[in-house]
Parts: sequence; structure tokens; C-alpha cells
Amino acid sequence: MIDHTEATTHLTEAEVRLQHLRDFQAAGIDPYPAQSSRTHTLDQARLLTVGATAVLAGRLIAKRKMGKLCFTKLRDSTGELQVSFSEKDLGAERYDFFCRHVDVGDFVQTEGALFVTHKGELTLGATNWSLLAKALLPLPEKWHGLTDVEVRYRKRYLDLLANEEARRTALLRSLLTRAIRQYFDSHGFFEVETPILQPLYGGANARPFVTHHHALDTDLYLRIAPELYLKRLIVGGFEKVYEIARCFRNEGIDHNHNPEFTQIEYYWAYADYVDSMALVEDLLPYLIKSIGLPLTFIAEGQEVDFTPPYPRVTMRQIIIDYAGIDIEAFPTQESLLAKARELGLKDLDGSEGRGKLIDEIYKVFARPKIVNPVFMIDHPVELSPLAKRKASDPRYVERFQLLCVGGNELCNAFTELNDPLDQEERFKEQERLVAAGDEEGMKYDEDYINALKQGMPPTSGLGMGIDRLVKLLVNAPNLKEVILFPTLRPEHTEPYEKSDGIRDV
Repeated sequence: MIDHTEATTHLTEAEVRLQHLRDFQAAGIDPYPAQSSRTHTLDQARLLTVGATAVLAGRLIAKRKMGKLCFTKLRDSTGELQVSFSEKDLGAERYDFFCRHVDVGDFVQTEGALFVTHKGELTLGATNWSLLAKALLPLPEKWHGLTDVEVRYRKRYLDLLANEEARRTALLRSLLTRAIRQYFDSHGFFEVETPILQPLYGGANARPFVTHHHALDTDLYLRIAPELYLKRLIVGGFEKVYEIARCFRNEGIDHNHNPEFTQIEYYWAYADYVDSMALVEDLLPYLIKSIGLPLTFIAEGQEVDFTPPYPRVTMRQIIIDYAGIDIEAFPTQESLLAKARELGLKDLDGSEGRGKLIDEIYKVFARPKIVNPVFMIDHPVELSPLAKRKASDPRYVERFQLLCVGGNELCNAFTELNDPLDQEERFKEQERLVAAGDEEGMKYDEDYINALKQGMPPTSGLGMGIDRLVKLLVNAPNLKEVILFPTLRPEHTEPYEKSDGIRDV
């Protein structure tokens, strides 16, 4: 019998665990075997009849010895179950070795029969056990919960181990993504993949990340959106495509923004933005119900009701309602800049185009006051370089954003611009804005123009941020709660710059 009790009394817990590892090795036991013979998950074991035998495996999360009997709690991805170890069933030496050298946090396999304790708790009575993986560090805060936010985000594995809500959020996000695929697959869309490394960035107004390909000796950009490639597929003959796309935007971080994020984008030939509004009113209730949530819930301290239909209000009218100005009374960049400054928007350097000024006024005065879902429709053409003009008023485009509590922009959708000459002029205007100092303007994409010149049918496209939707549904205070491994500043550095927002997914 190996006994290091006296020698280990002065050791730290990590040192004790390392000694226990060596004790297993000294006994000829591999502390990290490759195989397990588990027959049931813990959830499946709960469905067995009392007296049935099973081989269970999981992480030991609690251990309480009472003389010749030791009660433990085992956890796997399906739940928890009590397991009892006794000297009578295991023999004195095997029982003693378990009690001395198996620690809370270790992965173990147990074999035995199910019974119910006198307190009514279903329990597996272990007649055999084996170690599956030795944990050399203790579980966070003795399993009472991990509350340090910085540690939770930097070491998500500890957060998932210690906090049930973190596990629930991660699972809910996975189920939501699965439901998105099921919805679009069942509606005739084909899932595709487009490049993450791109020679030109486009599809949104945002600053890109730049990298360099050494073999080609050329700079490439991490995509800010998959839009222009997906529309090339519409030109090529697809009629319904979607991509669940990881995107990257080189901007600041705040409670609602992360430099890398996930969105779904779809493109639907022979449809317009009115068709997409109807699809969204069908999609969102489907997604919410698919993860077991009601359509009315609390978010950011307010009750939000996602029961369709959702109101449709023009961007012009929303700004009139909340900022008290009509943007058509200020038809030039100069007049609107002066009015924006008069309204109190001081952090403007004068290089902003008229579209960006309209967007800033909306964000300051209107966005924070939105609660229930509303389609903000018909944006100014200056703000929407990829959307089709309204035939009834070419100053505006066929576009909508679905807004909800706090002005969260869940969806951004267009009737896509398929006139190559109009698109060419708008790209040139974007280049003029970039030359004037706008770091988020789009590049001129000649190949995309050539694709449009081949002909693209009337098409509606939509982007929806999955991170933001999950954040809303679980009522999380920060986007970092719903991204398993969020971008964080390096430790011991100055705080990162706050963002004024991703430029609409």
C-alpha cells in the first residue's frame, strides 16, 4: 500500500494531485488510458430500472467519505448522478486506494447496479472503478462557482465547469445554429462556403484585418462579410444560398461588438426585401420556439414580444420621431453636418458622408429607445451602396433592419442592387469617401462589377448576427457571454478602444 499522508501534509493541492498521479503510476496504473467501456450516459442511466447494471463515466465533482462508505457525484454532458463506493463491495485495498488517490475533478469510470437510497436518491453502487484522466489542478473555487468575469472569459473551460448558466448558453447557441440550418435547408436553400481570405474586402462598411501571403507575396483581407461572393453564386445560377459565416472587423470592442463574429447570410433570387420581411417574421418565432423559449421574454430589463407581424417604419420617419428633424430638410453633407453638430454630435471631423451622418443621428437619438421588434425600412441611398433604389423615390433604397430592445440590429437586408452601372458609380463614391478619410468605405471590386454585367436576377439578401440573437434570447449583459472564446485585450495593457458599433451585419 502506498501511503504519502505524512509526506504530503505540507504540499499545495496541485502538488498533492501530482503525487497522486505518481502513486497511480507506481501501482502500474495508467492515469490517462485511451479507452472507456461506458455503456450509458448519466441521463440514460436514470431511465433504467432499479437493480439494472451499467458502466458509467464522467468527472467526479463531489466526494464525501464516511468511514467504510464514500458517496460521490459524477457529472457528464447529460447531467449528474450519485455513485457510492464501499469497502464491502470493492475490498479494503481497492476502496482505500480510491479514497486516498482519486480527487474531485478526476474522470472516472464506475460499474455497478442502481439502487435508491433511504433519502430517495437514485445511486449507482460501484463494484468496480477505474481512472480515465487525472486532474492535476483543482476545480474552480472548490466547485462553488466562478465569479471573476475576467477569468471566466479568458479561461472558458473553467467557466463551463463551474457555471451552469454558461453551459446552458453554450448549448442553446449550438441548438439555435442547428435550427437555422434546419430552417433554411427545409426552405430550399443550399448551404455554401465562400473565402475568408479575400484579395478585396466588401459587403459592408468596416475596417478590415490585413494579412500577408508569403508564397504569393500579396496582402489579403479577412472577410468582413460573405455578401459579394454569395451574390456571384446567384449570377452563376444558384437561386437560394446561405452561409453561416465567421466574419472579422477591425474595430473596437464593447458589450455588443466583437472583432470576430458569426452571422448567417442568405440570397434569394426572384425575391425582394418585402419577401425577406415575411421570411423573418416566420424565421424568428420558429428559432425562438425551437430552443424552448416563449415569444415574449425579458431582455435588458424590458419585456420584448416577438409575436409577428412587426411594424414597418421608414428610417426617415424614425429620425423624425426620435430626433425631431427631417433629413430631407438637409439635402447636402454640409447642411446635415451643421445640424448634427447643433444637435450635440460633437465627435465629427467633417469627413463623414451624408449617409454616415444620418446613421450617427439615428444611433444617438433613436436606437436606444427601440423596444419591440420593428422593421426600419427604406434607408437613404448614401448609406446603402449595395441596395437597389426604390422605383418610387430613388433617394432611398429597398432595405430594412430589424431592430429590437436598445436598438439591437438583428437583421440587415436589401433588395440587392443588380444594375452594374449603378453599382459601379456607388463603388466610385465609396472610394471618394475613403480618399477623404473614411476608413470603413468599400473598395472598388471590378470582378464583382463584371459578374453583375453577366446579369443577376432580382434578388433579396439578408444578414443576421447569431451572437447578437443569442445575447438577446438569454438576456446576457455582454456579447462575451455568448461567444465561447471572445477577443480580449492582452493582460497588463491599456484598455481597448470602445466601438461605436459594427456597421450592420
